[in-house]
Amino acid sequence: MKRISIIVSVIVCNFLHQAWASQDSYKILTIYGQARTTVQKYVAAEDLRGVLIAVDDINARGGVLGSPVEVIDGRAVSTAEAQGIAMKHAEKKDLLAVVGANTSNITLSIAPILQDKQIPVISPIATNPKVTRVGDYIFRACFTDPFQGRVMARYALNDLNAGTAVILKKVSSKFSVGVSKYFEQAFEPRGKVLWQGAYLAEDVDFTTILTKVQELGPDVVFVPGHGRDSGMILKQAHAFGIQSTFLGADGWGKGALGVGGPKAAQGNAFSNHWHMNVNTEQSKAFVKKYHDKFGPGLIAASAALAYDSAMIIASAANAAGALDHKKIRDRIAAIKNFTGVTGSYTFDQNGDPVNKDAVILKYHDGDIVYVKTIRP
Repeated sequence: MKRISIIVSVIVCNFLHQAWASQDSYKILTIYGQARTTVQKYVAAEDLRGVLIAVDDINARGGVLGSPVEVIDGRAVSTAEAQGIAMKHAEKKDLLAVVGANTSNITLSIAPILQDKQIPVISPIATNPKVTRVGDYIFRACFTDPFQGRVMARYALNDLNAGTAVILKKVSSKFSVGVSKYFEQAFEPRGKVLWQGAYLAEDVDFTTILTKVQELGPDVVFVPGHGRDSGMILKQAHAFGIQSTFLGADGWGKGALGVGGPKAAQGNAFSNHWHMNVNTEQSKAFVKKYHDKFGPGLIAASAALAYDSAMIIASAANAAGALDHKKIRDRIAAIKNFTGVTGSYTFDQNGDPVNKDAVILKYHDGDIVYVKTIRP
């Protein structure tokens, strides 16, 4: 029976290859920031990996509008390069839509271009509320900064019984400044923010602000930064012997663990959009496909969000019945209760998904473990 199944699969694959050989393929452009360090490069590539897995599934199900789908790898090292990639591909007749970017900063730089060209965009993980306000062709698959700021304040107050906090914000990052504000607003009615320290993206020595943290001795220190800077803060705080629990947002992940190291990261927690141990059929199936394709190991939430983004685009394009960007946009906007790896999707009038959950994750023995799910 197994041999017959293999033969049938080969025949079907050959048939599809022959049927598609004479047809043009459709493209999904993935735009993401390609960072410079080894750890950050690996994390950045997770968006692309998620889309690649989605395209495998899309093509296995017959493609889009009877044609296969291909991925355009739009990695960029700057907002200017990302804008150039967006402009280059926006005019191409076979472009279905864009998945990207993996930061709010890059997404905000490309969104006006793609809105003007009326190309649908779904950002997997751009959490800045301003992203989808650019226009009606811009969507996101993730929750927003106000939500995760409130989530981490709730976790600090309710789960850690924190009464005092210090906030360390990267003032050169709109993301970090925004999440810091929302955390403060949610924490202050029941707790007290003792002090807010500021640093820049390029900083490598955090002695001054960590000395202040050590003097104040807060219950929690909220650091909504990204992998490199947050990881360095965790590493230096550990060297200082600071006993406060450090909390972060979705910019931490594998990047902060890799930079800070297991000992410094141990016991500290952050908010995220998904974890590979989430126990749903869609999540378990995605994890298997990821590990089969790319090998074992941790999977970034952005990979799952990018997968969902590409699958929504394919569903909308097939429902539209043609490569008509306005019709595809309208079908995305009209989606109700689309079941994805990271949850159920229904978009509001701004292009934001409603009622997306957040997960709390913790570093434990060099791994990232699931703690709990917090609902809106």
